[in-house]
Amino acid sequence: MRCSECGKSNPPESKFCGKCGTPLASGTPKPGDIIADRYRVVAPIGRGAMGTVYRVEHVQISKVMAIKLLHRELHQNPENVARFHREAESASRLNHPNTVHVFDFGRTKSGSLYLVMEYVDGDDLAKVLDESGPMPFGRVAYLCAQVAGSVEDAHAAGIVHRDLKPENIVIAQGRDGETAKVLDFGLAKLFEGNVEAQVTSSGTIVGTPYYMSPEQIQGHELDGRSDVYAIGAIMYECVVGEPPFDAPNPVGVLSRHLSEEPLRPSARSPLSVPAEADEIILRCLEKDPDNRYQTAEEVRQALIEYLATVGAGDWRLSGVGQAPFGSGERRVDKLDSIFRPKRRLGLLILLFLLAGGGVAAWQLATRGPSESEPNHTMKDATRLPENTEMGAYLGQRLSKDAGDVDVFEIEHVGTRRRAVDVEVSSIPNMDVVVELLVPAREEPLIVADSRGLGQGERLPNVPIDPGKYLIRVRERTVEGDLPTENVSDEYHVRWRLLDEDDSFERERNDSLELAEPLELGAERRGWIGWRGDVDTFCLSEDAERVVAQVSALAEVDLVLRVVDQRTARSGKYDDKGAGRGETSKTWRNAEAGKLCVEVSADARDERGRVAQPDETYGVRFITAPER
Repeated sequence: MRCSECGKSNPPESKFCGKCGTPLASGTPKPGDIIADRYRVVAPIGRGAMGTVYRVEHVQISKVMAIKLLHRELHQNPENVARFHREAESASRLNHPNTVHVFDFGRTKSGSLYLVMEYVDGDDLAKVLDESGPMPFGRVAYLCAQVAGSVEDAHAAGIVHRDLKPENIVIAQGRDGETAKVLDFGLAKLFEGNVEAQVTSSGTIVGTPYYMSPEQIQGHELDGRSDVYAIGAIMYECVVGEPPFDAPNPVGVLSRHLSEEPLRPSARSPLSVPAEADEIILRCLEKDPDNRYQTAEEVRQALIEYLATVGAGDWRLSGVGQAPFGSGERRVDKLDSIFRPKRRLGLLILLFLLAGGGVAAWQLATRGPSESEPNHTMKDATRLPENTEMGAYLGQRLSKDAGDVDVFEIEHVGTRRRAVDVEVSSIPNMDVVVELLVPAREEPLIVADSRGLGQGERLPNVPIDPGKYLIRVRERTVEGDLPTENVSDEYHVRWRLLDEDDSFERERNDSLELAEPLELGAERRGWIGWRGDVDTFCLSEDAERVVAQVSALAEVDLVLRVVDQRTARSGKYDDKGAGRGETSKTWRNAEAGKLCVEVSADARDERGRVAQPDETYGVRFITAPER
């Protein structure tokens, strides 16, 4: 244990520093202990090769997080400390929905290195495999496509994971299915060196050799293709129930990675494994990196194509708690589409017209354009011009687990950033979800799902740069229920570009880092446009006495939180209820850019709505009157 005063290294059992006599902090935090002056320990989560993880709560803002305290042997060497800071800083820049986010890192007063991460309520993949055994490839493809998306995002930032394994993948269970989250990006470098370091003195395998690429075993320079190999080994274990190679000792495992070809998963798995699984997994496990998929994105696309083939639909791979994986039923789109109920409806209309239905003919001639089916994938998106109301149906489901999806392509033609407003009308028996995406990425920029059954959705005032975007419309389904089909109730989708207006908020402004400046006395109008929307504003000038105010928003219980970043104090104001505004106490000696407010909806108030995209609230800082 290192002394915080003189820096001397002391034995773990020491209570006082042997050099200067300073009391040494206990090496094992207990519930209630405060780490780094701001993280209160709630409970231990688990212990791994790199450190011990605890669930903690931020003492100022009550946010639940996870903190990893690295094992002491990793921070006895100053080079390890410097490397930890470099790698943790790199990892903190990653912001993918399937990556466990890093919020903070540093060193405690007792000398322990710590890393503060997003808390994910779930089990790691190793535990899931222990409990469930081999998985159907549909589920494996669904989870590992998310993993590959996370890994590709890290590779784009110049980070190779180097230690991908089931223990580093957390599976969260949500209302809409499973979400995979990858952790420990960048930190595996702390374990670089002799491969024998991966093996205990007793000769048992720690775990990593099961997933190590041949080039990593040989000590070669690594790139993203080494992570591709690890993804293949993970998928193999998920499908078969055993890793691709095993042996009585670790040297045997490493040797087989170098010299033997793995058996086809379908030849070892107790489950029925499709030929596509053999092809995808074995290509990842090629000995020569040049023969593998060259990027994690290629792996992800291969898995998406498989899921689309069996009816899961690539829209599911947004990585934020989407619906379960596909049923495995194959579809033949061209033949099937001939007999879709939507087409049968069209034939019936034609018969009525031929029979002299004059009114129906007039309605058909005067209505707006309609979607072009099939348009449930990005590549088949229906082009939608600006200010054009297009009709569409969420008709025949894609499979027993996947409802119909409609994708529309829009384009912002111009040279400057503008805001887009998207509106989708209601469908009587469906809970509609609307997403805005960039064509090159599966993860939505914004998701609108603030209303319930039989109501439309809207994305108000979302800033976009010039270029092409996609609007995706789907049903919010309940796990275990059959997706709804509706071939008789047409909905309409429309979008328009808005000119910039400084009196309105500019999304995204949902964190202190993205907060908008707001002058004292000025009012800004904002939307709580979708579930979970948070708007953040910071006072742009120094002031002696400041009160923050937010005006009422119909049917929404607004929450006003004031954060003073200078003093690390905060206050929450939420006592007025739905449809009423909130006012803070007086905050003294406010510093420009440091006193900020967060405006959100209280989702716990069952009487209120979680969003209100059709109306705006007002927020402002004012000078408190003298008393």
